[in-house]
Amino acid sequence: MEEQASEIELTKRGVLRAGLGIGAGSALSRPVAARPEPSPGPVAVTNDARPGSRKFESPGSPSRAAYRALAAVERQVTQRSGSSDFDRTVNAVEYLGLGSNDAVNEALERADAAGDLDGVRLRFPAGTYRVADDVNISPAGPFGIVGPRAVFRVDPGVRCELNVHTGSRGLFEGFTIDQRADRAAVSLLLETDDHIDARGLTFRGPVEAVGDDQQALVRPVATSREASVRIENLRAVGGTNAGSHAWVRPESPPPGHVAGGVPGAFVGESNVGVVQFVEPVLHGWENGLYASRTPGAVQVVGGTFVNNNNTAVRISGAESFCDGATVVLDAGRWPDGRPGRFTIGEIQGVSGVRSETGPLNKEGARFRNLDVRARRLDRCPGLVVYDGSAATGRMHNCRLTNDIDGTPAVRIDEPGTGPHPASTGPQAIRMDRIEIRGSATGGPAVSGTDARPNTVLADSCVRLPGAGPASIVGVTTRNVGYGADCTASQGTDGPVGAPPGTPEVRDLTVRPPSPDPGLSGLGLLVAAGALVSFGTATLVPALRDRLRK
Repeated sequence: MEEQASEIELTKRGVLRAGLGIGAGSALSRPVAARPEPSPGPVAVTNDARPGSRKFESPGSPSRAAYRALAAVERQVTQRSGSSDFDRTVNAVEYLGLGSNDAVNEALERADAAGDLDGVRLRFPAGTYRVADDVNISPAGPFGIVGPRAVFRVDPGVRCELNVHTGSRGLFEGFTIDQRADRAAVSLLLETDDHIDARGLTFRGPVEAVGDDQQALVRPVATSREASVRIENLRAVGGTNAGSHAWVRPESPPPGHVAGGVPGAFVGESNVGVVQFVEPVLHGWENGLYASRTPGAVQVVGGTFVNNNNTAVRISGAESFCDGATVVLDAGRWPDGRPGRFTIGEIQGVSGVRSETGPLNKEGARFRNLDVRARRLDRCPGLVVYDGSAATGRMHNCRLTNDIDGTPAVRIDEPGTGPHPASTGPQAIRMDRIEIRGSATGGPAVSGTDARPNTVLADSCVRLPGAGPASIVGVTTRNVGYGADCTASQGTDGPVGAPPGTPEVRDLTVRPPSPDPGLSGLGLLVAAGALVSFGTATLVPALRDRLRK
């Protein structure tokens, strides 16, 4: 059985490579090394993000289009700057002269001022290193910090920034930032004029909101249209205070409300290039990924977002997308150890994914292969929200599980509603192959608006209790079915004037996963081929021998 699974996996890899047009020597197709590469070259997609390790048309798994976007950035980086090897890799403790209790921030700034970080990759041995204040360094040439078992521990009461700017390539890999000390917090800025890879970074511990507007854990900035940053396998599950977003309602906030919760990641106006997040794991932050206020592109490939306040992913722009992510909203899973007195959704509304542009006048982002699950939450404007500031958008092949009564799975605001004006250009939202399921009642499954003409929900199923044509408001439907079996249809495929009746619905949505993972669709095809081959090789000759007798 294990050999059979391996053969199926190899077949899937071959199919993907053919679809991407990537040769055997590409970064996406070659085996991933267990240790850092000798240069800060384009990151090879690793772990569960590797092509061939998932189904490409299943919610919660990235699509082929997402992997093509990763390959496109790798190709551009290679064509632009080639292979930029480090001049040398050094033991960081020896090179920086770190004593047992010395602060690493001071040592880094001394070395940068002397020009000793240019072209250097610092390898930190296993151990714990103090961070006592801000870091501001700008090495010339490639620069990197790696340390698979290195921990940078922030001193109690220190709320600091680790700011790195490089005009060349950068590599930051494997280390952990520990901010579990009392009122400790850190924000890592990775800014480049070329390309930065950040792989396998972990932030340990919750961060308490204390009203000081502490910045996000990670802030990637690509300073030009040609520049790019890729953050892969970022992990931060400690979280911050629930309900710590800025208070915007006219009534006073409840006692105990503290603004200044910490986002997981933020991409702002300084970024004009491409930022890619590959398989991030973010739990409990004040916005998991806040990336709607940038003129650049933000591309989210896979990832798991659990109980992030306000919104798991806020994103905008025609070149931006969220593809293959899993988003969970469930107040019952809010840990008791998180700071603050409230649970998620108790005093402020929380959505799963939101397309918005703020004042930037941009199109909405593309959502593909999303798996959004909303279980228990007091306040939820919608699982997927198209804000009034966002122009046209697209959602494809998503599964939305909604157990929150009175909450739409999809909410589409009228252009210009909210604090920001409507973006110019087309406003239509196109949705297809969407499955809406769960136990929610008491409101529409999709709440739209007539102010966005040509908005369409097509080839979709609404499996909510009592669902019917009235479950879709303000949106044109085409080949949409309702009920557990997706058999009741609103529209008809026949010509006008055809005999009345309920036509058969072509259920084009992805199937819900079975309790037993079993074989994938491609695996079943390969398995069926194996059975045919077996029958041809054994049963047919045996039958021929019997006939001869």
